[in-house]
Amino acid sequence: MPVERDKIVATGTDSGHFNSRPVLGIVLMLVSGFMFVTMDMLAKYAADDLPVPIIVWGRYAFHLIIMVALFPGARMKRLWRTERPIALSLRGGLLAACTLFFFLAISTVPLADANAITFASPFFVVALSIPILREKVGGRRWAAVVIGFIGVLIILRPGFQEVHWAYLMLIAVALMFALYSIMTRQLSRNEDPVAMLFYTGLVGALCSSLVAPFYWQTPNVQQWLLLLGIGVIGGVSHLIVIHAFKAANASMLAPFQYPMIIWATLYGYYVFDDVPDAWTIAGAIIIIASGFYVWLRELGLARRRHNLQER
Repeated sequence: MPVERDKIVATGTDSGHFNSRPVLGIVLMLVSGFMFVTMDMLAKYAADDLPVPIIVWGRYAFHLIIMVALFPGARMKRLWRTERPIALSLRGGLLAACTLFFFLAISTVPLADANAITFASPFFVVALSIPILREKVGGRRWAAVVIGFIGVLIILRPGFQEVHWAYLMLIAVALMFALYSIMTRQLSRNEDPVAMLFYTGLVGALCSSLVAPFYWQTPNVQQWLLLLGIGVIGGVSHLIVIHAFKAANASMLAPFQYPMIIWATLYGYYVFDDVPDAWTIAGAIIIIASGFYVWLRELGLARRRHNLQER
């Protein structure tokens, strides 16, 4: 796990303010997106031979083992130190459910389609960030979000083709991950990211350990390595997301999950010989274009604020 253990420092602020560093937040979100898709690719590859519940168990078990190994002895206290253990546990449960549903879905549908459908999550985040986080979302950003959601509908094409059960499962993932993102945004203001990451692994490992025995088959060496890679990448990715939400607000970061479609398409083509159809490509283009518009809008607003401060 390539994490500098002594440099992971909680920088939480009070519940009303945080240090806004939008460029850093955007970069972190882009990096985490690439890592998430890499984890998904490994999980889809592993699902050819292993039951999905075992893959989910491996993702969280190795996440948890590595966290404990990185904080031995007295340093382990930092893993448990939290003011809101119930909230962190609920957040971990949401992510475990997302992982199970998503891994089940990608075992039957292409990576590009799956990632495109879950792009509904940022739209839920933008909507929920208003009543929950008290964030302001302008009309232009709302318009970009609506256009992006139209792109998702183009990929789904409800009414024009039979909607596979996996796509409905992916919509559920989008909603649950939006709630997970909102909780991450709230908790990261005061909680140590190390504790947040630990509880994610702990709850996920406990939940999956209740299910995995019913599907158990002993992995071979290659499969163990796949499970290890999935666990390491998953843990590091979520640590990066925690720091991204510390640097910028949720509604600003939401569209920057969209480039994941590029990585998913490339992995799908080169690893699984999946070629997205014209509808998927058209929908993805619309989604990505709306994300870039929001980005340009945010840069313009930031520039204006900077200019006003200099006057």
